[in-house]
Amino acid sequence: MRRLSRAPIFVQTIALVVATAIAVQLISLAALAALPGGSEPFTFGDVAAAIRSRAPVEREGQTLRVRIEDSAPEWERNNRREARARATLALLLAVPPADVRVQDQLPIPGGQWLMGLGRPPATEAAPPAPPFERGGAAMVEDIASAVRLADGRWAIVDAPVSWPGPGTFLLLWLAANVLVLVPLAWLFTRRLVAPIRAFAETAERAGRGDREAVFERSGPREIRTAAGALHEMQRRIATAVDERTKLIAAVAHDLRTPLTRLRFRAEYAPPEHKDRIVQDIERMDAMIAGVLAFARGEERLNRHRLDLATLVQSMADDLLETGAEVAVAEAEPVEVMGDPLALRRLVANLLDNAVKYGGGARCRVRREGGDALLLVEDDGPGIAGDDLERLFTPFERGDSARDPSTGGIGLGLALARGIARAHGGDVWLSRLPERGLCAHVRLPACPGTSRVS
Repeated sequence: MRRLSRAPIFVQTIALVVATAIAVQLISLAALAALPGGSEPFTFGDVAAAIRSRAPVEREGQTLRVRIEDSAPEWERNNRREARARATLALLLAVPPADVRVQDQLPIPGGQWLMGLGRPPATEAAPPAPPFERGGAAMVEDIASAVRLADGRWAIVDAPVSWPGPGTFLLLWLAANVLVLVPLAWLFTRRLVAPIRAFAETAERAGRGDREAVFERSGPREIRTAAGALHEMQRRIATAVDERTKLIAAVAHDLRTPLTRLRFRAEYAPPEHKDRIVQDIERMDAMIAGVLAFARGEERLNRHRLDLATLVQSMADDLLETGAEVAVAEAEPVEVMGDPLALRRLVANLLDNAVKYGGGARCRVRREGGDALLLVEDDGPGIAGDDLERLFTPFERGDSARDPSTGGIGLGLALARGIARAHGGDVWLSRLPERGLCAHVRLPACPGTSRVS
């Protein structure tokens, strides 16, 4: 079985089809062997004789039972086979067809209910059905009969029924096929789909930036080939990202040395130029610091299970101590799997933007489905809707709508989105109805996180 699970999907599919065909043939052979042969030994003539004598009739070890009831049985009279049987008995007993009742019997649990499902609505105007051609010699198969006697009572004859009889054999054969083939198909399909599902989950984790996502090369050959390609793609992407990150960090770090020399030389610059030179140097230094932070944001994450609401509340409390207007309006406990330092940097960037450009921040943390959602709102002048996505481009700032004196180099939102996407989430902006912006952060929540109402 293990060797079959590693075979190509085509081979496994052919194996499933062949196994299903073999199972169907075996069930059919077993059913044919169990099928009772011949017809029941009683005829309509025997039924008529039992009604006349009011005594049971025995033949070949079976008994045609007779009982007397005061009232007519509650049977419907709208089946053509029943109508022909009624006409046959009426002819043999020389009684009106209205004094005869006939009902088909299905000798399985719930058989009478199933028979009733197939009955058409009763119609009094239906044409009379002719009796069977063989008359009293016609065989009785799964039929119960009732005839009104001269004293007004009813003689009811129950023909013995075999189980399974010819009328129920098809239902039993279909049931046996379902009971055998459905588990067989489920087993094969489960073994075939399980590695595909595992591969999809691994690919999703890899797409979220989890470098530890590795798929064990198991399952069909096609899945193992795709797993190898995925692993190689992960290795190449990780190598390219590491090389780019190291290059950016190295360039940014090396730029600080000439900036330090420029800062010393600015001390000897003419007074009318000194302040402007120092401002440019400080701005360049801030840009380098931002580039270094951006590069560090793409390094390997050290993930832990942590409560996002607690982290946001802690950072809000720190900003409150500096005099900033920060409030946590909603804090529903929801745990995420992430790097504490990276997530603190993400939240800090959003809070700093709201405080600098919007005068304050309102935070909300809650769970939506399988995700943790953080909302950071401000009351600033806002930004045009067409420019919201542009702000996530590195070194882009919304200076046309926000105060340029607040500084900033345009890496905060790009860094926040990079961290969120590395954790399998995302960051986006939206305009509030009246004034200000709202930053949305969505991260995958840990399974089993409790909801607080």
